[in-house]
Amino acid sequence: SGGNGWVNVESPSGQQGWVSRQYVEELPSNGGGSGSGETCDPARAVGAVGNFQKALHDSIAWAEGTRDHSKDGYDVMFSFQLMNSCGTHPNKCIKFGSSCSTAAGRYQFLTGTWNSVKSANGLSSFEPENQEIGAAYLVKTVRHVTVPQSRAMTASEFSNAMSKLSWEWASLPPGRYGQPNKSASQMRNMYCSLAGC
Repeated sequence: SGGNGWVNVESPSGQQGWVSRQYVEELPSNGGGSGSGETCDPARAVGAVGNFQKALHDSIAWAEGTRDHSKDGYDVMFSFQLMNSCGTHPNKCIKFGSSCSTAAGRYQFLTGTWNSVKSANGLSSFEPENQEIGAAYLVKTVRHVTVPQSRAMTASEFSNAMSKLSWEWASLPPGRYGQPNKSASQMRNMYCSLAGC
């Protein structure tokens, strides 16, 4: 989802698209974790990925509108509803118009995307450290972006990364899906404030 009132949604039949939050209403829950000790505490994510990878992730979360929201976004679902637990992806289809979205977590993973990420990485929960591992998987393996581990990305590397990652997160420039998105300069400024470029 984007921070400007537009969200990525998936219909029950699997169609994906973007909609304004003003058309969203909630459907009954399909579950949201067991509440049996799982936590959404952001401290769990510390060290899950390297510092420069985390700076990129934090920039994506900022564009998605989840960074600094509730438990730093790890417990945020579509339309800014909150999960009770990060034990599992909530798979809660929140209605808007004639469709709904299962987007959840700091990086607004749709259920199908999360199931693929979870399977590919052997992840057992939706806890913050696994959301970071999942985001890194989408960045590197799905979108083929290499993040230097010992330095910030150059302006050219960052621009290329945004171009590739905008297919995964529509809030990133150049705005592939017709929803409002952050500009290239806004993203670079945020990233550099976090990565020290």
